[in-house]
Amino acid sequence: MKTTLHINGSPVTLENTVRHKNGVAFSLGGKHYHFRSHRLPDGSHLLEQEIAEDVWQRVSGSAWQGKNAKHIQLGSLAAKVSELAASGSSSSGQAELSPRAPMPGLVRQILVKKGDKVTAGQPLAVMEAMKLQMTLSAGADATVDAILVKEGEMIAEGTELVKLTAEKTA
Repeated sequence: MKTTLHINGSPVTLENTVRHKNGVAFSLGGKHYHFRSHRLPDGSHLLEQEIAEDVWQRVSGSAWQGKNAKHIQLGSLAAKVSELAASGSSSSGQAELSPRAPMPGLVRQILVKKGDKVTAGQPLAVMEAMKLQMTLSAGADATVDAILVKEGEMIAEGTELVKLTAEKTA
């Protein structure tokens, strides 16, 4: 299977992608990668990379499932993984307009204010979860109707951070 991976906004195609119960393996640029994840008793996950046959090394990062893609944060590297759409897919392919927290965390920064005009993909807020920061962005061109959270606030998974109204297209 081929998978499209957007690394810091640039598309990359992974070859020989194989998903299994707790991980994924793929080839990129002729090199093979294998990652696995374990759920810990506190609900967090341990991410590991196979660096030699049956030798695993812990990787600091996080991942969460968005509406149309899996999001991955490894250090300062942000990636969005989405399978190449098969014909007849039932997904609308549209991103959610107003961002929601992909996991429980702390609101670090609000980057917009009520009344601002924003464009698709524009960063709206930064949150922190498991010591990693994630930037949440607008799903389309829109106007900021309300800021629903405060900087420093702990929020639950699925919490809407910024209320947006889509711009009308002519």
